[in-house]
Order: sequence, then structure tokens, then C-alpha cells
Amino acid sequence: MGLTRRATLGLLAAAPAAAQTRAFPSRAIRCVVPSAAGGYDTYARIMAPRLAELLGQPVVVDNRPGANGNIGMAEVQRSPADGHTIMFAHVGALTINTAIYRNMPLNPVEELAAVAVAVTSPLVWVVNPGVPFHTMAELMAAARAAPEQWRYALPSSGSINHLVVEDFKRRHGLVIPAVPYRSTPQAQMDVIAGQVPIMLDSLGAGYGHIAGGRFRALAVTARERSARLPDVPSMVELGLDPREFVAWYAFMAPKGVPAEVIGRLNAAVNQVLGEEMIVARIRELGAAPRVTTPSESLAFMRAEQADFTAIARAGGIEVE
Repeated sequence: MGLTRRATLGLLAAAPAAAQTRAFPSRAIRCVVPSAAGGYDTYARIMAPRLAELLGQPVVVDNRPGANGNIGMAEVQRSPADGHTIMFAHVGALTINTAIYRNMPLNPVEELAAVAVAVTSPLVWVVNPGVPFHTMAELMAAARAAPEQWRYALPSSGSINHLVVEDFKRRHGLVIPAVPYRSTPQAQMDVIAGQVPIMLDSLGAGYGHIAGGRFRALAVTARERSARLPDVPSMVELGLDPREFVAWYAFMAPKGVPAEVIGRLNAAVNQVLGEEMIVARIRELGAAPRVTTPSESLAFMRAEQADFTAIARAGGIEVE
């Protein structure tokens, strides 16, 4: 039986897309990280060599910082939807920016394609070892006894650290003023020096200072205790947070990349995240690998976006 004219035209239209999918990748893959070098791009650089081996083409990490990630994300959005430009971005750029920026150029969750949420890292409440409190209950009591005396170091306005601390303060009726900094290392140095006593840091960035005795860890924001800090309770365990808060990092692609290409990228990422050497290196940084499908990743990001939007609105947190 011969093909109808409509079926023939459909096959002809599908042929270029199918050929493109079979050929993927046909050249180097550029992995845009919308932040400065020396930060969370470390995770992408750990994974890139193995991804290149699995995909058969180089995977080049390209830092494009600026505007809390908006510049790099817009560049990826404009890129051809063929899978040769992807992105590795963090929770702030992907879901918090839409909650705090008055004029966002795009909604990354809806205007980019989810590939995989790949890495998660808890946050950790730390203090200078010279302060008189050793638990979150003591920190809260001190803040209530002397409102505004105890300040916290804020590594970046509009970051996950910012929203989590402000949400905690609002829910528990605490007055702990923020001291804003331009970077995590600057904030850490002032906590170590005793200039500002409190900080909510990422475990990856703060673990070395905790292990070296320069920070005292009070609690982690994950649901469970961290294997790296088994004696430090979680905020959920203490009944102080209603849910866990973790920094997370995800691979994205331009909207319209063929599903088969997204699937191949996702499979490669998940395979790498199951390899012992990669897992060990990620865990050394205080983080953990996470294996997800594209649909699971999208659902997770939408839920995170809704939660952070609610937190930002309740706390009146907004960035021009």
C-alpha cells in the first residue's frame, strides 16, 4: 500500500530532525555557566571530561557571569536549539531570580529546557567560634535578648542564603540584621575575623573553615544530617524549618532541542553521576550527586520556584 501525500510530506519534514538527532553531537558542546570562574562551575568542570568521552565530542565550560546569571541564561536562550549549547546553572539563577527581580528578561524554568538536576548541597549555619552560643536554640535566645546586636554576613543579596535566612527570621520573629558582601570569601573572612558573628554558608564553601576550627557549625538545612558533619543536626530535625533548603545545580538547554537529544544528554549526565570517582570528588566538596529525568527536573524546579516566590513575597525581598 502506498503512502498518502500527507504521510509522505510528514516523513520528509521529520527527516531533517531525525538526521540531526542521529548526528548529535557533531561538534564540541559548549556548557555555559552563568557565573564567574572559581565557584560552582567546579562541578561542571569535574563532569565535563567524562561527558566528553561518553558523547564523543569535547565539552567546553564557558563562564558567562553577570546580573545574577541573567546574562548567561539569555545567551543560552538565544542559541540554536540543537544541543551543542547547554548550560549548568544554580538554584538562584534558575528559580530565585524570577521571585526577586522586578524586570526579569526570561523565566528560565519555562523558557529553557530541563536536562537534569545534577548536584545538591546543603547550607550550614555557622558562627565565629568566639560567640557564646553553640546551638540554634542559643542563637535564637541571644537574638531575642538583644535584637539587632547579632548580625549575619550575607554573601550575596537575592541569593538562596538571603531568602532562607530572611524566611527563618520572619517565621521565628527574630531581628538579625544582614551585612551584605559582594562574595562568599569576603563574608567568610569577616566571620572568621569576628567582625560579623553569624553566616549561612554553603557546606561546599564552608566545610574547610569548619574542619579547620575557624567556623563553628550549628545546623544544616538539609532534611538529613550531612555525612561530612554527622554531629551537626538538621534544621528539619530541630523543628526549625518546615522543609529542607539545599543549593542545587542543573543542566539546561535552549527550548526546542529535540527530545532525543535531551534524552541523550540526560543519560550521559546520569551515567557520569553514578561513577565512583566523580561521586567522590563531588562529595569532597560537601555536595551530592542527584540522578533525575528531564520531567522530574522540571517538576522539581517549578516547585522550588513557587516556594521561593512565596518566601520573597512574604519577606518583601526584591531586587531592582
